[in-house]
Amino acid sequence: MSRSLLRGLLLFALAVILGFVLMGFEMLASRYLYPYFGGGINTWASLIATVLVALMLGYLVGGTLVDRTLSPKLCGALLVVAGVYLFSIPLWVDPLFAWMLTSVGDGMTGIILAATVLLLLPLTLLSVFTPFAVRLLLTSVSFGGRLVGYVYGVSTVGNVLGTLVTTFMLVPSFGSRALTMAFAAIAAACGLVMILCDRFLRGAET
Repeated sequence: MSRSLLRGLLLFALAVILGFVLMGFEMLASRYLYPYFGGGINTWASLIATVLVALMLGYLVGGTLVDRTLSPKLCGALLVVAGVYLFSIPLWVDPLFAWMLTSVGDGMTGIILAATVLLLLPLTLLSVFTPFAVRLLLTSVSFGGRLVGYVYGVSTVGNVLGTLVTTFMLVPSFGSRALTMAFAAIAAACGLVMILCDRFLRGAET
């Protein structure tokens, strides 16, 4: 099996895994928000809007960074930071949300602020991966459009699986906090893979 094929398989596998974690944690976020802000349409609108903003920022930041430095190590470090942030959430989320509910209230401002604190940073950092994956896989502009479609398509498969599997299987079996820490470990592990495989992912000769 050629090195280029192995690189592609690894990057596509990471895209699926990180897509799973991203949307899986969005489902968990609804569980963190529910005791304080409810589970109605206002909460879900805030969650979805925050996720979309995080995706936008991640794609913009990732695209800018990968044009400046084609470094899997940098992308991997950002994924590790995302994992550390996710791991910390169960430690501070309840007292912070209780304070927000008292100080800001449970209206639009309070819900959006809570969703932003919970989701914006880690999901932005996870989203940085996609532009890096596209650039690392791109060897010819003649099939650039198809490549972008493949990467985003594979990532979306991970999103769909993360949404359904987390909601219907994982949450009932393991609970939100244990799953948050598991997702944190997976995100950090993906980052470490990128750091350790830096030369391989860049196509450099060893």
